Amino acid sequence: MTEKTPPTDGNTGGDALKVTLLGTGIPNAQINAFGTSTLIEAGDEKLLIDCGRGTAIRLSQLGLGVGHVDHILLSHYHSDHYAGLFDVVMTGSIPQKFGGRMGPLHVYGPPGIDRIAEGAWIATGPDRDIRVADNEIDPEHMRIIPHEYEEGVVYDRGGLVVRAIKVDHGDFIDIAYGFRVEYGGRGFVHSHDTRYNENLIAQAQGADVFVHEVAAARPEIQAANPAIGLVMAHHASPAEVGRVFAQTRPKLALLTHMVLLKPDPVSVEEVMAEVATEYDGTVMVAEDLMRFELGRNISVIPYHHGGWPHGKV
Repeated sequence: MTEKTPPTDGNTGGDALKVTLLGTGIPNAQINAFGTSTLIEAGDEKLLIDCGRGTAIRLSQLGLGVGHVDHILLSHYHSDHYAGLFDVVMTGSIPQKFGGRMGPLHVYGPPGIDRIAEGAWIATGPDRDIRVADNEIDPEHMRIIPHEYEEGVVYDRGGLVVRAIKVDHGDFIDIAYGFRVEYGGRGFVHSHDTRYNENLIAQAQGADVFVHEVAAARPEIQAANPAIGLVMAHHASPAEVGRVFAQTRPKLALLTHMVLLKPDPVSVEEVMAEVATEYDGTVMVAEDLMRFELGRNISVIPYHHGGWPHGKV
């Protein structure tokens, strides 16, 4: 049964909002850019926004048991945004340090989330049957509790508030959302997959950190290949992203989910130059395991092999 009421309580915290980009990639399998997923930490709250390929691995790299996050918000139902969900469901249920979930997994999504929950229960059944027979797990720890949401507040607990923002991911993808995360007076916005969108612009005003997707292809490539034009029709171009940033003026802007279409793909440098024709502020390229701490200041903490460095940059 779908629950539509977000969890709430009245507690607040005074520490920083921590955001870690677990995955910044696209459907292509890439070792350095896993599927889209973002870890949000605020006080005692931990949740994931999207759960793309490799989410469990990235959590492990942070030293977090997969089961220590028991709330996941899905932006839409393309594979690169939830392909890692079954791994999180199964691995998180194992009562060891790398797992450790002590109850069901709460997953929030647009209409269709019931089908995912039901399908996950069926697909994970053989693994669950073996582990239950071995007295290894509680079967309920492998269950997804689905929560269907609409635009507006989808999570409100411990001072952490997450708002879903209806975006435009193409003519035939009616249900897709970005998110605004607020905690301690700080705001983080992630566009997720969208074309240039006025609703997103309106709801991203005043964000401290704004992460936006981007896609690019050379005009001659688009003209010669209708499939390339179809992909571009689902995403925002560099110039369009620059206009979004110019109208929202975040303290820090980042590009993610970079769809650089072949053959002869546009370079990252060319993308940044086109964004700069519309926006004169600071723009960075997002990387997997890049972390932001939003408190009195904004700290950007890159991830190095073996862990984060001691200093902040």
